Amino acid sequence: MSENEHVAGSDNDDSTFARVQIDDPYIDLEKVIEEESRKVESIEIHVGKEFKSPEEAYGFYNLYALVKGFSIRRNQRETSRKGLSGLKFVCSKQGLSQRQKHKSKPADSSSKPKTPEKERSSTRTECKAYMRCKLVDGGIWQVSRFHDEHNHQLASNSPSKLRNLRSHRCLTMRDIEIIRSLSDQNVGPSKIAEYLAQLHGGKRRALFRPKDVSNVIATDNKKLIGVDIDRTLLFFQRKQADDSEFFYSIDADEDGFVKHIFWADGKARRAYLEFGDVVTFDTTYNTNEYSMPLAPFIGVNHHRQSIFFGMALVRSENTENFCWLFETWLKAMYDKHPPVIITDQDPAMRNAIKIVFPNAVHRCCQWHVMRKAREKLGSLYGTIPTLSNELGLVINCTLTISEFEDAWAAMVEKHKLKDNKHLKNMFASREEWVPAYFRGIFFAEMTTTQRSESMNALFKMWVTTHTSIYKFVCRIDNIIENIWQREGDEDMRTMNEEPSLWSKFPLELDARQVYTRKAFSVFKELLKDSCLGIVKEIERDKLYEVEIKNNPDFKHWVPVSYLVEVDKEAELYSCNCKGFEFDGLLCPHAMKVMWIHGIQHLPSHYILKRWCRDANANVKRPMNERSKDVGNSLALQMFRATTLKAQFSQLVDLASKDAQSFNLVEGKLSELINKLEPLQLEDMSKQPECRASNEEPVMVMIVDEEEDVPENSVVLRDPPISRCKGRKKRPLRWKPAV
Repeated sequence: MSENEHVAGSDNDDSTFARVQIDDPYIDLEKVIEEESRKVESIEIHVGKEFKSPEEAYGFYNLYALVKGFSIRRNQRETSRKGLSGLKFVCSKQGLSQRQKHKSKPADSSSKPKTPEKERSSTRTECKAYMRCKLVDGGIWQVSRFHDEHNHQLASNSPSKLRNLRSHRCLTMRDIEIIRSLSDQNVGPSKIAEYLAQLHGGKRRALFRPKDVSNVIATDNKKLIGVDIDRTLLFFQRKQADDSEFFYSIDADEDGFVKHIFWADGKARRAYLEFGDVVTFDTTYNTNEYSMPLAPFIGVNHHRQSIFFGMALVRSENTENFCWLFETWLKAMYDKHPPVIITDQDPAMRNAIKIVFPNAVHRCCQWHVMRKAREKLGSLYGTIPTLSNELGLVINCTLTISEFEDAWAAMVEKHKLKDNKHLKNMFASREEWVPAYFRGIFFAEMTTTQRSESMNALFKMWVTTHTSIYKFVCRIDNIIENIWQREGDEDMRTMNEEPSLWSKFPLELDARQVYTRKAFSVFKELLKDSCLGIVKEIERDKLYEVEIKNNPDFKHWVPVSYLVEVDKEAELYSCNCKGFEFDGLLCPHAMKVMWIHGIQHLPSHYILKRWCRDANANVKRPMNERSKDVGNSLALQMFRATTLKAQFSQLVDLASKDAQSFNLVEGKLSELINKLEPLQLEDMSKQPECRASNEEPVMVMIVDEEEDVPENSVVLRDPPISRCKGRKKRPLRWKPAV
């Protein structure tokens, strides 16, 4: 039996024997029985019949059993000094099971009472049918004894029954390939079995049961035990061979057990350089058999779609682990710090962000805060029906910090809630989540970790608590490929399709030309809202008050007044709602005042590139092309280094073949080094001092048990598998007070 071959229903017998395979992937079981019946009836099994090998003997007897309507198994094997010398194949109902033998013994009254065992039906009837073969001269196997009488009913000429007999159940290699392919695409065993049955012409003709499909998948999963991380590391190395910018890092403890894994493909790293102005970060559980939380870094592209900036598995959530993860991610992202990061209220995340990203604006998820408020203030919402609405208005509709604090104090005073513990906690942490404290900062219209939550829900459709890390990484890779493909599809739609216009305003025409389809759709809704505005001039050509009237069709803005400051000569229109600063699109209030001033076209300084059609142009450019750009940024240095490494690798292969080539390359390299050193010394005086690490490099290796492990190396071992009864529970985690 080949290494990759699996036969459904195989017994745990010696691997010397192999089951006869039916190669046709679409088996007509009735036709097989009819054809084999003629063969078996014309050639009887008798003492002295010869076979060339044990496999041929087993195959012939199994086909004989198929026609007669019973199943067989291997029972005994005889050995001599020369090796295997005798075999015995019996009816599957021969003898008694261990449970039957145990029940036949008299009960020992002195023994302690045991836990009652589950009742199971028995399939053994002590049938005496068998065929014994022995090895004779010339390597021939000869039938020495044969008994063909059964003490049970046979299932002859009944394909629907024969497929349940264990020795006749089989899956072709084509079936197994289909099972593995569909399983990799997250198709369940029952659906795979239904699909295979249809390929075979219906369940009546299928020589397998749904359980056999599950066994194939389970067998593949068992092969990963103990080598899960090795397979994962090899997968990363293959990805790196195809994508020179693919980045991965694995951290292990003192004993070699893996603690953390991080990886990011080249496109994610390039996308971060263009769309890394806002990052959401969250963790999710129950995605793998090691109970390691998944931690994706997520952003939003120019189509307002969620994209990945990297993925990680961490053993536990504490400040030290998050610091390692953030530092590794920062290294992968060419040392570009995120301007804004949104997380939940985990204190370990907060501490790690302060250490690794000290200049980043850290905002806590507002949705989590409001959900906690509904839990803690539920009874108050019942006694004070207007409290929920008032709380939402105070939080979302106040434009300045002082306005928020005054409105909060008035609400608390009105309902006599000064002593409410949860409201006190909410107010104490207001600087972490209240919108008024973040106006004027670009968030790409994100205030929550909802994009992370949505992605986590998507992940759990593809992985379970029993998924190995290798399969987990492979399936996540499929998800990421789908996301990049979705971005490419939307690029094509934006290029080929022209969105409909709501009006003939030149402002809208300009927006359609530069924005992506999704960004233009949002802009069009804002333009509609601007038509509901009523403008009041406070100071001519300098300050205006705009009020958006409430309309059930336009629910983006509440009926409050906004102030728009104007610099007419510079065409600057600054609204105190900070809509443009927050989302990168002009707010309705500014557009209304611009229209009054006769500004019909969209000023260039109000067109944010990250929402434009060509915002991802650099993401698509090949690395060797980008490495020629002018500049000395860390990203460009990394691009150049990777491009040169690929060329030098080819150069080394060519130069090492003979002495003449080696001498030529060595001489040219010496000349280049002598020319480059003065240039580098001149540039070093102009460049800021770079950070360097004085730590010795640690080699991560995969070695066989017999190989010597070099010093300063780490042999990676799989993390401890989480064991528990029933469904795995989410590990205990700090719960926020707010």
